[in-house]
Amino acid sequence: MQGKMNSITKRLGLLTAAATLFAGALGAGSMAEAASPRAAENKMVLVARQDPGTLDFVKSNLTAMRLWIPANIVEPLVYFNKDGSVEPGVAESWTISDDKKTYTFKIRETTFSNGAPVTAEDVIYSLNTMKASPVVDYAAAYEAVTGIEKVDDRTVKVTLSRPSQNFWRGMGAISGLIQPEANAANIATNPIGTGPYKLANYTTNSTFEFAANPTYWGKKPAVENVTVRIITDGTAGLNALEAGEVDSLPVITIDLWEQLSKRELDKKFTLVTYPQVGEPTYAVLNQKLDKDLRETIARTFDRQSYNDAFGAAWGAENTCTFALPNQVWYSPENAETCPFPYDMEGAMATIAEKGYASTPLEYASLSDVPDLSLPADIMVPAMQAAGFNVTRNAIDLARYSQLIFQGRPPQFDVTIMSGDANPVQWACQDEAKAGWSTYCSAEYTKALADADVALTDEDYAAQMKKSADILRKDAVIVPLIAKKGVGLFDAGLKGFEEPRVGVAIEMNKLHW
Repeated sequence: MQGKMNSITKRLGLLTAAATLFAGALGAGSMAEAASPRAAENKMVLVARQDPGTLDFVKSNLTAMRLWIPANIVEPLVYFNKDGSVEPGVAESWTISDDKKTYTFKIRETTFSNGAPVTAEDVIYSLNTMKASPVVDYAAAYEAVTGIEKVDDRTVKVTLSRPSQNFWRGMGAISGLIQPEANAANIATNPIGTGPYKLANYTTNSTFEFAANPTYWGKKPAVENVTVRIITDGTAGLNALEAGEVDSLPVITIDLWEQLSKRELDKKFTLVTYPQVGEPTYAVLNQKLDKDLRETIARTFDRQSYNDAFGAAWGAENTCTFALPNQVWYSPENAETCPFPYDMEGAMATIAEKGYASTPLEYASLSDVPDLSLPADIMVPAMQAAGFNVTRNAIDLARYSQLIFQGRPPQFDVTIMSGDANPVQWACQDEAKAGWSTYCSAEYTKALADADVALTDEDYAAQMKKSADILRKDAVIVPLIAKKGVGLFDAGLKGFEEPRVGVAIEMNKLHW
């Protein structure tokens, strides 16, 4: 429930889009007329759309926290790069046993930003704390872990009961963040780590102030002082950027897409897209419905119409795969990966043939989340035009949370959703516990388990593609579009790179 609420909160404040993908530096050719006044001072001001309320990265998975704390203040053991390579983080080196059940990490000889040395005990504390995290996605990395122990003052060994891709990849994600045990009581307001920055000040609903960490083990940040202003009003954020008061909105919400284009801000500033802050939009069909009925409903979904409705082709990609473009099992919409493509005439014929018009269907939609009410405005009339007897039940977030998220069994026939692109969330071990977010398929759950124990990246990718294929062919979770993440930057601010630790904006990569 916590994760689903956070996903909705994320959409309300942090859904994004963009025009062009820049793999490395922020693109040249912007028409911005003057350099930021911060450039000469070696400072920058960024905009956040939400206050996270807490900086406790162990207990919170709100994007408003994950954008700024990981990678900047607190680092993972390792970093996974876009090309699949792995770089040292808090661990300067590591060895992995041939059977992939033992990981030995050599801890970097460095200090936390408060000057305290990083010890094996701190690493053990951090991993055990994440293992016990109430955030399911964080704790999931440790499902196969049976032991975390000290070998010597700078070496930690982790033992697994079986190979686990989730564990290894988790060590480069929030699950692998390392903090000093002595600061545990202050994590909610002043997290400490080994990152390139330290938190100088955090004023709730106002600002984050970051300063370069003088003890950072890596390359020092080019921009030493960073302010993140919390501006919840999106138009006010764009106005501040245009007025030169801020230097970037790294995450631009979907409600600003049309305004961004009309004001030609993409011509005045540099626009980048990146998948990490994006999310899939998908229909959820109640698994209790007859499979032929689910397939017929799926054939009424015209993916391009949903893409068009958002008014920015650059902001989303049509897909039949539950994933984002940076995940190896992702595929854009095509004949091979869309088992139930848009076919209104075929759907109408099936409805008439099988008498589906006599089956009442309830469509639950959110009334106060624009990026979900808009596709519902398209989907419901299309289903009705095809001949389905569907009634729309538009409810606010509070009621939706109670009725849909907590409903056991699911209290709807069809709904529309956006959220984290984590395929594991659909695994279901017990049909009696099935809710809106569980897809009870033994075949699917096994495919994910097989992916986790894969010994090579190639085998992992193959199993994940297999699981994605199982999911899309059963017409329970029906992906529609994959929305992209977006940043809008002052033209003089260079060096943006795609996030490596979840959605975290690596501020130390930016420079004037």
